[in-house]
Amino acid sequence: MAVLNHLDETATRATLTRWLATRLDGASTVEIPAISIPASAGMSMTTILFSVTYDVEGIRHELDLVARVTPATPGIFREPDLGEEFALLTAIAAHTAVPVPRVRWLEEDPALLGGPFLVMDRVDGQVPGDDPPFVTEGWVVDLAPADRGRLFDNALRALAELHTADPGVLGVEFLDKSEDRRPGLQQQLVEWRQFYDWTAEAGRIENIERAYEWLDAHRPEGDDELVLCWGDARLGNVIFGADQSVAAVLDWEMATIASPQLDLGWFVLFVRYYSEGIGVPLMEGLPDREAVIARYRELTGRSAADVDYYERFAAYRLAIIMARIGGLMISGGALPADSAMAANNPASQVLARLFGLPAPEGAEANYVGHR
Repeated sequence: MAVLNHLDETATRATLTRWLATRLDGASTVEIPAISIPASAGMSMTTILFSVTYDVEGIRHELDLVARVTPATPGIFREPDLGEEFALLTAIAAHTAVPVPRVRWLEEDPALLGGPFLVMDRVDGQVPGDDPPFVTEGWVVDLAPADRGRLFDNALRALAELHTADPGVLGVEFLDKSEDRRPGLQQQLVEWRQFYDWTAEAGRIENIERAYEWLDAHRPEGDDELVLCWGDARLGNVIFGADQSVAAVLDWEMATIASPQLDLGWFVLFVRYYSEGIGVPLMEGLPDREAVIARYRELTGRSAADVDYYERFAAYRLAIIMARIGGLMISGGALPADSAMAANNPASQVLARLFGLPAPEGAEANYVGHR
């Protein structure tokens, strides 16, 4: 699993050196002078940070790169598809103004690093951390309140820009998993119910079950327009420049074709998660929930009339993901066997409050500090 990364740096360096010699046209003297495999980088993929130097016709070249490797055993998501992510990032770079890393190569042979991987350019900048949360310590805390607000607004602008793209022009129809080729909320409910069924092999969670019943019974009438959705729209998936500009948008495993409110609901939920969800005040300079919604409406001209529903749907999805992470961390030895994290974590606490459900039982637990 990639909740905890286990690749050996020495062996990985040797493998990548040999592999790059076959991918860099006309290159000789291929070397990897620096490599790092952070134990806690990313939650769904293993991340490898490395630089490569090589000669072409006597001229020395250097690249700073990142590899994302699918886990060798079942991880957070059922069937991660780096081929789709490669195609998606290529399309976004070609047809939108949303900054994404340049993808260079896709390797589908799992024998090399334990799973397929893609390699992209490393983007300079800083990412708001999840572990520890960026609202409690780190570089975002050190910013002036006005700069924090600029940071947040720039991320929201990138999301609004993404939602102007026509999925047909992008050529990302492969993201539509609906059987009748009619993506939308109904298909999202089906997919996430199936995902929950997969994660719940060790036991069902009553609050997640009850949240689904409410969501199914209170579906908004009709889907509004369908757009390319990022799927994991939040500050922790953005690389920011020194001036708080968006240098790159990351982590597209959850990308789909759906209502833009799917992304907005997720974005809004994380405002709640990184304040009341983890028990801290809203950081000075960051907009509250209503300000985020108003700003999105201003940027896009959309009404976002069903954002309350989509925020609840986001809480349901995050609670499922956190349950999966909890199970993986217990099985991987990062949490004790009797940990209640699958059912009681910051996401499940937010879920209970949003849906008016009983507080989860057991001691609340989280991945923070355990990776």
